[in-house]
Amino acid sequence: MFKNKVLENIFSLGISQIASVAFPLITMPYVSRIIGPEGYGILNYSTAFIGYFTLFILYSFDLSGTKIISRNINDKVLVSQAFSEVLYSRCILYVICCVLFIISFFFGKVFHKDYLVSIILFIGLLSSVFSPQFIYQSFQDLKLFSKINVIRGLINMILIFLFVKTKQDYFYIPLFATIFNVIINIGLLLHAKKKFSLQLTRQPLNKLFNLIFTDRFIFISNVLGAFRATTNTIILGFFVTTKEIGYFTTSINFLFVVVNVLFIPISTAIYPFISNAFSKSHEVGNDIVKKIVPITVYFYFITSFCLLVFSPFLIMLIFGNKFDESIKILQIISFAPLTIGLSNLLGVQVLLNYHFDKLYFRINLYSTIITLILNFYLSKNFGYYGAAWNIVFVDIMIITLYFIYLKKLKINIIDWNYFNPKIVKANLFSLASFKK
Repeated sequence: MFKNKVLENIFSLGISQIASVAFPLITMPYVSRIIGPEGYGILNYSTAFIGYFTLFILYSFDLSGTKIISRNINDKVLVSQAFSEVLYSRCILYVICCVLFIISFFFGKVFHKDYLVSIILFIGLLSSVFSPQFIYQSFQDLKLFSKINVIRGLINMILIFLFVKTKQDYFYIPLFATIFNVIINIGLLLHAKKKFSLQLTRQPLNKLFNLIFTDRFIFISNVLGAFRATTNTIILGFFVTTKEIGYFTTSINFLFVVVNVLFIPISTAIYPFISNAFSKSHEVGNDIVKKIVPITVYFYFITSFCLLVFSPFLIMLIFGNKFDESIKILQIISFAPLTIGLSNLLGVQVLLNYHFDKLYFRINLYSTIITLILNFYLSKNFGYYGAAWNIVFVDIMIITLYFIYLKKLKINIIDWNYFNPKIVKANLFSLASFKK
């Protein structure tokens, strides 16, 4: 059906993300009217908190593991070693998370708006331990994900309609997600082990800790990026009610729907493709990036503009008039798809493939410090509108810093001739027909 693996994987991941988003979109109007803004506030606050543990367990392995395997795809011994190191390292990180989670209970409502929801979501972290995404991504074989997600989404949707009947039933939503995610990821992991002839071998502890230490800059950068996103909700929770958190997180989650469908499939599929190009030479990799930049700008600008224009209609259609306050918030952050797309391209696809891990880390560290300062001030004084504007300011700042440092390093990824619509079209077809 497709001429190359990149398009095939973008299509497969696109189907996967559409399935994971379409079914929740069907249930959203029903669920939002039953549990209301307060119920949504509790779920989203708990999800944001447990999200920190998810990041810790996933570490940077979806990037570093993918890069190692994709560049040594024919070396079965090295591939199995990378596979084993990632799994055992995640087990170590999960044990650490268990200790930290128990400690968090001493802080009560500061971290746990609902203890049952927090516990359910924490158990769901096992799905992160067994997540096989880096394996399928490395081998550029992602078709199975689309099929599994359609089935999972359909069953989950049916169960939500059957069990969520009152305001108090909101805990069923994370419960079903946890059960399906854990079972499916374990199944996908076992399938990958068999399909790609992977051997799970015991690894010395010192080797695992060395891997964790080596990947620390990418990991901390990823944590800082997610920390900026989730901390908006956490800090806002210090100053506003759960109902107002519900307004804010409704807009944020709707934005994530757009990002999941349009951004994640593309960025996930092109990472091993670009990484492989850079393994040949920096010139080959850089030329690929120059062609992708204009495509990224045009595509995500159109997406963001549509989000800005259709925000009122979309919020009212999906969530109802109880969430009318979410409209302005969504309009403020409507250009996030464009800024996220550019940030990923400049940071993950370029800096990391040039092995500037420390620089990538420093930019994210500076941005996070500024985010925290701005977030406290804006959330305290302007509520959820301030938290929304904080997202905009920080995204623009990160992109600016990436461009400044790339210029200092004399890495030119912009060729204005490539922005000509005719050349963009030609490059798009060229990349689509490119064979590894």
